Amino acid sequence: MTNKLTIAFSRREAELYRSHGLLEEARQLYHQVLEEAGSLGPSLTSSLQDTIGKLEAELAELEIDLTDVVSERELCILRDGWGDAQSPSDIHTCATALGSIGLYEAAIEEYRRLVRLKQPLADFLAGLTDCLLAVYSPDSVLAAIETIIDQDQPETAHPNSLRIAFAMELARRDADRPALALYKAARQIQPLPRQVDAMALSLEKRMQARASRDLAPTGTPRSNPTHQLKLRLANRLARLRGLMRRLRKA
Repeated sequence: MTNKLTIAFSRREAELYRSHGLLEEARQLYHQVLEEAGSLGPSLTSSLQDTIGKLEAELAELEIDLTDVVSERELCILRDGWGDAQSPSDIHTCATALGSIGLYEAAIEEYRRLVRLKQPLADFLAGLTDCLLAVYSPDSVLAAIETIIDQDQPETAHPNSLRIAFAMELARRDADRPALALYKAARQIQPLPRQVDAMALSLEKRMQARASRDLAPTGTPRSNPTHQLKLRLANRLARLRGLMRRLRKA
């Protein structure tokens, strides 16, 4: 009886893991259940093996490495397919293709070539920003952008053209902190045009408003459904683990 209860609670815990996307944790727990279920008949064993098989198939899909899909040789062909006659339009096509299959770092290198070639920012900066945010967190993307500005921005370009353009793109994607940092850096270099300065001030007010909403009047984090769901799940798993430990000791 004790073994059956332990297995039942373990299966329930594994199902909770799986329902919240914790596939590897669920797979490990199902394997533990399978080891303990050997004496409870072939039907249960078969059911557990089937569940583990499905989990491993899901994990295999998630673990596909895109560098295996596109080899180094194919990447060179994609980049150099136009030979010496490669135009900015060809480079943009290559960058877009690389980004679309998840090769973001390679795409960034192609987009940086467009910066050096003085191509209109409106034609490609949105794609470059998407790739940067796919590689870097909002807190680290600022350093990557400053590197692009320092190394790739043509000397004849306006000193703030890339900073302001990146700030606008980041703000559209709710990456507010790096966007505001770029606006402030641009302001230190040269006074901002009135319209751009208004956008920077609006962004700063938006950040302040969000910070106020994120705190309850008592200074505790505000209640949100996702946070509450995670707390309930954590409490439930803790209770299940405690009960399992008591059952194993019994």
